[in-house]
Amino acid sequence: MRAITARTHRGWLFALLLWAWHGSSLAGLDEGLAAYAAGDFEGAAREFAQLAGRGDALAQYHLGLLCEEGQGVTRNPVAARQWYLKAATQGNADAMFALGQIYAGGIGVKREVVLAYHLFDLAAHSRHRLGAQERDRLAGAMSAEELAAARHLNGETLIAHIR
Repeated sequence: MRAITARTHRGWLFALLLWAWHGSSLAGLDEGLAAYAAGDFEGAAREFAQLAGRGDALAQYHLGLLCEEGQGVTRNPVAARQWYLKAATQGNADAMFALGQIYAGGIGVKREVVLAYHLFDLAAHSRHRLGAQERDRLAGAMSAEELAAARHLNGETLIAHIR
């Protein structure tokens, strides 16, 4: 039988703390989603804001939705875009798609089809169910020069331009 060393004990303690933190993050997200489903948008905003401030991409996306729609918080397209950007930079496909919609429609920003195309393309590659459809729809209204520019954007250029 192997003796439990201090190193083994620290490893188990770290794993337990990590599990507890991750579990509390999921609990807050579940509570936010339940509040949203029940029509308690202020409660949802509180839950999402706590997690979003700690870097949770799903909470950032959902807080962006609330800011965009003015549900539970004052409608604020600038804050919505900022939350979506934070979530998108962590790989959240819904946030990429939402940013694409903002730029395609010029919602609170100058309409930029090149950025929108690229965002929809990123969402499509991240398996968003409507990403490819919106990218292709937008491509039909773009010039050859705009399409070429969109296809040459990379993630760093895109994020720098959006900020």
